[in-house]
Amino acid sequence: MFFYRYSYFINQNDFEFYFKILLSLLVGSLILIFFVQYLRHRSDSKYRDLLIIFVLVGVLLGGIQYTRVEQLNTAHSQQAQMTQFMKSIAQAQKVPVKSVSVNATSLQQNMVVKVHQHYYQVVFDNNFTSYQLKKAQVINPKITYQQ
Repeated sequence: MFFYRYSYFINQNDFEFYFKILLSLLVGSLILIFFVQYLRHRSDSKYRDLLIIFVLVGVLLGGIQYTRVEQLNTAHSQQAQMTQFMKSIAQAQKVPVKSVSVNATSLQQNMVVKVHQHYYQVVFDNNFTSYQLKKAQVINPKITYQQ
């Protein structure tokens, strides 16, 4: 059974996203350079061909980035909800937030929360604005933590 600690939610790495932004800026720069070269040497068709190729690559990267930005916004929103939820549980149980772990990466009905050595099943209201903790027993107490 996988559990996620508080540190998992606050230490998410967005390296891939920033790498793709850097790659998009590089392609955008190449488009600009080949466009200027094409305007300066209109009779030389190699700059026009390179411009067309890099514009197509730019459009492809732009589409991929748009999808990734939407996914990243959703992930950040869920992370913020989970960190707030874990802080709320830690405050209610009067324990440090490091001792709280959950078995899901987003708020879900009937998720399991571990506080020290105790397990709780979480029941949310319809709007996920309040919750109730019920004591629970896990069948397999072997837990793997995702840091």
